[in-house]
Amino acid sequence: MSEEQALIEATATIVAIEGDMAVLEARRTSACNGCGAAKGCGTFALGEFFGRKRNLLHIKNDFDAQTGEQVIIGMPESDLVLASLAVYMLPLLAMIGLSLLALSLGFGDVVAGLSAFAGLGGGLFLAGHLTNKAGQRFRPIYLRRTPFALASKACGS
Repeated sequence: MSEEQALIEATATIVAIEGDMAVLEARRTSACNGCGAAKGCGTFALGEFFGRKRNLLHIKNDFDAQTGEQVIIGMPESDLVLASLAVYMLPLLAMIGLSLLALSLGFGDVVAGLSAFAGLGGGLFLAGHLTNKAGQRFRPIYLRRTPFALASKACGS
C-alpha cells in the first residue's frame, strides 16, 4: 500500500479473541440519521430493518488486542470502491443483462422476469466468489487504538 493512498477508517470493538485472530464488531453508520420525515421514509425504514445485524470482522491479532477494546481499522479507498462495485453493480448488471437478453431473443415477460432473478442470483454468487478470492485485499487492517480505549484501560475499566 502506498503512503499517499487514502484510507477509509472505522471504529470497531473487539468482541472476542479466537487463537491468533481478533473478532471485531464494526460500528455501523448511516447516511440517514432520521430527519423529520423518518416515519414515511423508505430509506430510514430499510436502515432500521437491516441495521440490526451485527457486522463481525476477523483480523490478525498482531497488536495484543483485548476483548472490549475499541480500535480504528482501515481499508484503502480504492479497494473499498472495487469491493462495492463487485457487490452492488455486478448483480445488478447481470440481472438487467439476462432479462434484456431474454427479451431480445423473443421470450415473454415471464421468462424475462425469471431471467432477471437468475441473473441476480448468479451475480451475487459471482460477486461473493470474486471478493473471497481476493482474500486479504478486501479485508480491513488494524491502524491504532482509540484514545477512548486507552483512557478506559488507564481507569481500570
